[in-house]
Amino acid sequence: MARRAPAGPTHALAGTRGLVRLALRADRFRIVVWALAVGWLMAVSVPAYDRLFPSAEARQARAELISSPAATALAGPGYGLDDYTIGAMTANELALWIMIPVAIMAVLAVTRHLRAPEEDGRLELVRSQPVGRSAPVVAGLVAATVATLAVGAATFVAMLTTSLDPTGSALLCLGVVVQALVFAAVSAAASQVAGTARAASALGMAAIGLALVLRAVGDVREPESGSVWTWLSPFGWSQATAPFVLDRWWPLLVGVGATVVAVALAFALVDRRDHGAGLLQQRLGRARGRLGTVVGLTWRRQRTSIVSWSVAILLSALLIGFLADAVVDFVTDDPELGQLFPAGPAGAVASVFALYVVFLAVLAAAYAGTAVGAARTEETSGRAANLLALPVSRVRWLGAQVALAAVVATVALVVAGLLMGVAAAAALDDDSQVGSLLGAAAVTVPGVLVVLGVAVAVLGWLPRAFGAVWAYVSYVGVWAMFGEILPDGTDALSPFAYLPSLPADAMTWPPVLVVSAVAGALVGLGLVGVRRRDLAA
Repeated sequence: MARRAPAGPTHALAGTRGLVRLALRADRFRIVVWALAVGWLMAVSVPAYDRLFPSAEARQARAELISSPAATALAGPGYGLDDYTIGAMTANELALWIMIPVAIMAVLAVTRHLRAPEEDGRLELVRSQPVGRSAPVVAGLVAATVATLAVGAATFVAMLTTSLDPTGSALLCLGVVVQALVFAAVSAAASQVAGTARAASALGMAAIGLALVLRAVGDVREPESGSVWTWLSPFGWSQATAPFVLDRWWPLLVGVGATVVAVALAFALVDRRDHGAGLLQQRLGRARGRLGTVVGLTWRRQRTSIVSWSVAILLSALLIGFLADAVVDFVTDDPELGQLFPAGPAGAVASVFALYVVFLAVLAAAYAGTAVGAARTEETSGRAANLLALPVSRVRWLGAQVALAAVVATVALVVAGLLMGVAAAAALDDDSQVGSLLGAAAVTVPGVLVVLGVAVAVLGWLPRAFGAVWAYVSYVGVWAMFGEILPDGTDALSPFAYLPSLPADAMTWPPVLVVSAVAGALVGLGLVGVRRRDLAA
């Protein structure tokens, strides 16, 4: 019998079709949920703007608020403020807060299909078949692209049901799609650099955070045209299209070009690294030594994520604090705005800080979700089983990680409140801001712990549905930013709806105690669940 000739080298894109089909099949429910959620938000928000601001006078009063430095840093440059329409209001106040979660969705989709299967060994089995090195990159990018296009299409359909102009609606949705594709391509390149899926996701999230900071700094410095800092941010490119006002299409070409460059970089880098490793080599630990506790092991594994999220929260707090004097000057210089705040400039600052404190709390809640998600990754990768083979109980294993996440989130929020208070005190020459904002941040901690408890409960009883945790975090964030325009009753599941909104409101202890008890009950429920169920295979 003649010997079979050895197979030739596998083409770099061999097996791409199969991997793409597998990725889309795995993400089909996620894509539907994301598309329906974002489309629903747009469908209810635009009619709410019509209902809350029915007259030109009411919209112009709103435009005065939007043109403040604090609002510019939060939402972006205000276009069309001289004749403020519902379309301009939608683009100025809502578009960025759709772009951010869609960008996060794209980053996670690429990492989920590109780096995570390589880390846990699945991709090695797939590559034993005739599958090229570049095929996983294409699969991850296609999965992110399909999800992004689905969200964009659902959003456009929702906008067509409103009174908005179709051309501006299409431009806004394309802006959402293009900026998400930029971050998807950046995530594909980051997956070649990072040594683990967690590190790749962290790099993608860091890119989103950096883009937000660049846009905020640039827009505050030059609100009308945007400074060079704005034009370094994908968010700045999409917002520069100015839907319903200027209807500029050309800024999207910048995003398309950046996407092409990042994708080309990802393909160039994939051949320069070994399977299972990144271009940046992981630092080796000590040859001898021990971590001693599960908390120590958790800190070792998650310290990069902990430091990244903490720095993002603290820097945001400092920026917010220094904006206080700009808010005071803005209200003082406009007598008509002063009528909207019976307490004067001090009342305006308190209202702005009350919103921003919840924004910081949502960031801390997002960190809590990633911390529990890391425990889920430890379980699915098999590393948790190796640890539990030692005299370590499941409750101790998960409880240590939950405890560390709770401590980190609490400390980050409290320190953020302190830094924000110090910055505001320096800007306003008012030492009382330190204690006021420190207390405001501390009051939001029970709300963050509820989100942590929800994540633990889902991990304990419905681990396969852990993606729902991110849907809940998104829901909490959307309500925190747009509660005033959402239908009544939609805030029922948000813990921040029940906590006092300091420093604008008076302090009341019963809601704080009740929300804290709910958080403890959810954590306990999750620990019971993980003790009773089987580990993921």
